[in-house]
Amino acid sequence: MTVQRHDSPRPLIERTFTAVRAALPAANVAAFDAELEAITHAPVVNLAALDDFLSAWWRIATHAATDPADWQRMHDEAEQLQSGVRTTGPTLAEVLARRGVLIDPQGEVVVLRVDRFPV
Repeated sequence: MTVQRHDSPRPLIERTFTAVRAALPAANVAAFDAELEAITHAPVVNLAALDDFLSAWWRIATHAATDPADWQRMHDEAEQLQSGVRTTGPTLAEVLARRGVLIDPQGEVVVLRVDRFPV
């Protein structure tokens, strides 16, 4: 998977529950509804959790609406990985090690070969 530049502006989706739900792909609506119900049917509604919920789903709706094909491709790849049809790629640590970079147990980056990093 590669990073793609998106020059087109993101669609304007109002940050409301109704607008976000309407902008979601059909496959995501049930998850949206279930999560919203879980938050709003608590004895005391946590407003911070409700705001986090709306922000997260707004980002999902915006991404999905910006490039529906990319959104579907991401879900297809995730399904392939989860079902075992497609194996996972190398971990970040493995890729870095091939390039002469290690991450020690404390999280510090250790460069083993500087010739791999031209100036």
